[in-house]
Amino acid sequence: MKRCIMGLLAAVGMASAAQAVTVTGTFGAPDPGPAAGQTIVISFDGPSAAGYSWSGGLATSCSSSSAAAMPAVGPGGTASCFGYVSSAINPNSATLSTPNLSSISFYWGSIDAYNFVDVLGAGGATLLSISGSTLPPSNGNQGLPQTNRRVNFIAGAGEVITGLRLRSTGVAFEFDNFAAAEVLDPGGGAVPEPATWAMLLSGFGLVGVSARRRRRTVAA
Repeated sequence: MKRCIMGLLAAVGMASAAQAVTVTGTFGAPDPGPAAGQTIVISFDGPSAAGYSWSGGLATSCSSSSAAAMPAVGPGGTASCFGYVSSAINPNSATLSTPNLSSISFYWGSIDAYNFVDVLGAGGATLLSISGSTLPPSNGNQGLPQTNRRVNFIAGAGEVITGLRLRSTGVAFEFDNFAAAEVLDPGGGAVPEPATWAMLLSGFGLVGVSARRRRRTVAA
């Protein structure tokens, strides 16, 4: 069963003008999948997409745990790989650095109240912080579908998301299948399609030819 948690989390995202990040999501196992307009950029069953990198205490595991996002893979199809951070690892956090994003989501496994997510913006500033306690029941029960959720963070107007910091002060914070919608122009302008670029370049060329002709006329 899936349930939209937009109402609960949107209120968290609108706590202040400085934290204009909206949070939406659905719970359930297996992973409900990326939000509309997003594509998978990180799966621990394969390499990350270009421009995405980790730092800190990231660990990975391959098991049949319900915290894993994807169907079983690997030798014999017996395990699925996922990432996690833990208070038993120093540091107990991992930071995912990304290109400029309009939104990013990931599958959050067996949510506990001691799991924390910081959404990072331009210059590494923290735009929003939430804990697993905002997603009840938050009891870490790996056999309960409601404790596994696809959580989506959407940047506010004039903002970009540049990364996530995932923290745990307890046993573990499991996650997998990060998906994102990229913003190539952080200034908010539309990014031209290839055909548009061709027209623009052609236009610039005509302007240059016209300018050279005017200079020749003046010199004559």
